[in-house]
Amino acid sequence: MARQFNMNPRQVPKIETQYRKITTELPAGQSLPILEQMHRDEPRFMRGQPPIIWHRATGVNVFDPYGNKWIDFTSGVLVANSGHGNEQVIKALKAQLDAGLLHSFCFPNMARAELACELAKLCPQPLKKIFLLST
Repeated sequence: MARQFNMNPRQVPKIETQYRKITTELPAGQSLPILEQMHRDEPRFMRGQPPIIWHRATGVNVFDPYGNKWIDFTSGVLVANSGHGNEQVIKALKAQLDAGLLHSFCFPNMARAELACELAKLCPQPLKKIFLLST
């Protein structure tokens, strides 16, 4: 079972730096109904993360809806190399959404062919075969 964080809001020191801002008790009182719902609807092992509601993100920062700003140290596979809100990634995602083809990594398609070709160009011999996977 994942470690479960204390759900009783408590006062913490206020913080405001370039990359962090903490203005509420933790967890934020307004987040309790959402967290309680998640505890009812999700398996227990999903409770291992701090009780912070992620609302939006940019660069290395994640924001909750209550005025707090956090540094994202999670290194999530989808943002570790580009950061949150990377304009190039957003543009590519929008283009893919506009194409309407939302999953195809294991079926022949032009994007897969182009990516495999570019990756193969970067690899030394004998590492010239590309095997694409999702997470």
